[in-house]
Amino acid sequence: MSKLRTLFHPIMVFIGVQIAWVFLMAIWINWYLKNRQDFQEFAQRLRPELFSPDLNWVILIEGCVLMLFILGGVMIMFVYYNKQARLNRMQSDFISSVSHELKSPLASIQLYLETMKYQKLSPEEARDFVETMLSDTERLSALIENILEASSPESKNMQLQLKPVEMKPFLEELVQSHRRQFEEKNCAAHLEIEDAPTLNLDKRAMRMVFNNLIGNALRYSSSGKQFKIRMGVEGRYCQIDFIDQGIGMDEKDRKKVFKKFYRVRNPQTQNIEGAGLGLYICNEIVKNHKGHIEVKSEGRDKGCVFTVLLPANGKAPESDNHS
Repeated sequence: MSKLRTLFHPIMVFIGVQIAWVFLMAIWINWYLKNRQDFQEFAQRLRPELFSPDLNWVILIEGCVLMLFILGGVMIMFVYYNKQARLNRMQSDFISSVSHELKSPLASIQLYLETMKYQKLSPEEARDFVETMLSDTERLSALIENILEASSPESKNMQLQLKPVEMKPFLEELVQSHRRQFEEKNCAAHLEIEDAPTLNLDKRAMRMVFNNLIGNALRYSSSGKQFKIRMGVEGRYCQIDFIDQGIGMDEKDRKKVFKKFYRVRNPQTQNIEGAGLGLYICNEIVKNHKGHIEVKSEGRDKGCVFTVLLPANGKAPESDNHS
């Protein structure tokens, strides 16, 4: 049964159709060339005044052009079908991932609330429960914010409210806000600041970028790993590196990781939560700041370095060609 499904897969059908058309076209041209002399003699005997030696080649060329149009039409239909099928798979994966990400923190919050309702807890236990529930609500809030940002028609041309932001206290605040997550992962976080410029940023939007990058580093790293944020000024750009010791990624994933709904698929990531929106949103926000975001990895199990490049003077230099 599986072999039969493979045989009738759209790609196999498409290849078969192309081979059939090319084979048919070759047979037709070969037959026409072999019988061309007979057609000419018959046409001259029937109506000599209507016979034109060039007419045969015109008909042959017209037939070839029509066949090419048909082949092109079949190819376009296949490409659109393939895109639609891929979009349907991505949407299905997205719904599945989002449903899981919504249910997990809600179930956790419900469990803690029921425990607090039916059991008498010490002040320390109650405080721990509240902190955990706050962490779950922040996770829900971040997910909903990502979905709304990605679904907004203005996401690629968002209106930013740029204001001067001192980067050192901004990054220190971000690292401190993730202190609990770092502790849960037994992850040592380091902040290295070579230069501390003041940049013109939309602070809310850029906080979303940095939160996504830190969250990804935590999700895709095992317990006890190191995490580093390094900031400095390189030429006309402020460069902020998010360096983890996580599972890393292959070259094919690095080329697609900023696409909407895209997620790295391998045995190490199949149980990791995510909706495939975080890095897409990061890319759009950074581009709207006239900056760039890129990722480097030496391969599987060798960690990743996500680099955010932001204009140091708040404007993209005209002569710089970062890509």
